[in-house]
Amino acid sequence: MKKTGSEPLSSATPFERARLLADVAKQRVRIAKEELKRARKRLKEAKREARRARKHAAVTRKAWKRARRKGGAPSQAKVAVVKAKARAGRAKAKTARKAATPVQKRLKAKVVRARRRAIASAAVRARRPKRAKSVRAAVVVSRPKPAPVPPPRRPRPRRAIRRPAAPASTPAVTLEPAAPTVSAPIPPAGQPA
Repeated sequence: MKKTGSEPLSSATPFERARLLADVAKQRVRIAKEELKRARKRLKEAKREARRARKHAAVTRKAWKRARRKGGAPSQAKVAVVKAKARAGRAKAKTARKAATPVQKRLKAKVVRARRRAIASAAVRARRPKRAKSVRAAVVVSRPKPAPVPPPRRPRPRRAIRRPAAPASTPAVTLEPAAPTVSAPIPPAGQPA
């Protein structure tokens, strides 16, 4: 019996199925690796946060002990804690500056330069004499204001013009030319009619 093209090849089907299953398995492996990478990142961040919290707790505890040793009032203890927090914040900023990437450093320098420029220009403006300002203000005031532009007028809606209708009772009159009438010839004056 002849094989036709519509019949499936029995040997190719299991091979294709195995290849598809292998592709699916590869995708699963790739997804699992990405999940693992994300989990490691989260763990690193959590550890960093815990380290920060421990450092903060140690600073606060030391400040509290220092205040207690001095035998001061509770308000002094609070002040000491605030100072300790400020010290910790400065230390954190210092470590952040050290760990900053070159791009971050350039950005920070740019911001600092812009701030300095703004401060310098404000100082220059403050040193200028007051008269210059008043002259400029006078010039601004003396300028005539442009006339306000009226809003565009909207056209009024047109009304329909009503013409009086002809009365329905009178029929329309049509003039027809009169038909020529034939009359008897007029006899001459001397002849009897």
